[in-house]
Amino acid sequence: SRLPFPEVSAPRFGLVQEDVCDDPFRLIIAVTFLNKTSGEVAIPVFWDFMAHYPTPTDLAHANLDDVVGILRRVGLQNVRAKTLIKFAQGWLEQPPMRGYRSRTLNYPKKGSGKDIRPREVLYDADPRDGAFEIVHLAGCRGPYALDSWRIFCRDALRGVALGWDGEGVGDAGFEPEWRRVLPRDKELKSFVRWLWLREGWDWDINTGERKPA
Repeated sequence: SRLPFPEVSAPRFGLVQEDVCDDPFRLIIAVTFLNKTSGEVAIPVFWDFMAHYPTPTDLAHANLDDVVGILRRVGLQNVRAKTLIKFAQGWLEQPPMRGYRSRTLNYPKKGSGKDIRPREVLYDADPRDGAFEIVHLAGCRGPYALDSWRIFCRDALRGVALGWDGEGVGDAGFEPEWRRVLPRDKELKSFVRWLWLREGWDWDINTGERKPA
């Protein structure tokens, strides 16, 4: 991990996702910037980008050449610009909604979603594995976007908690979504390991198994 591993008593780990967890639109844009680009390069450009396009409407109606110009500093600017504009347009047409899930084939594990039809919509009561609320949006099919979404945004969207760490939940047995995520990204792996250490567990970043720390 490029980020220093903080003490378990630290108030935060240091991921940009922690800064934008209350704004799923911005969070997904942030992880789009971070995909295949270092945080040192991507994060300053991300904040500049959000100053130019603070809302889905702003980005959906953005000039492609202007977006490409901003993204040139992080690379892959032509592909990223088209994806981000399409993402914002999709967000306006159909933002993520509670109880409206689409198939994520082979995510979160190999074989997930094989019993779900490509355009089938699943509701929360459906127990089948391999469907999440953001997959219909451009740029939201990869594991990094899905892992980040699940860790930081999914519980609040579903109305089962006020925040990603179970805030506002009175049930002592409630399990936040992050506890069920086995990230593939090294920074997210370190983050989840840090979360488990705060609760007294030594969590294996590759298997998800844990033992008392």
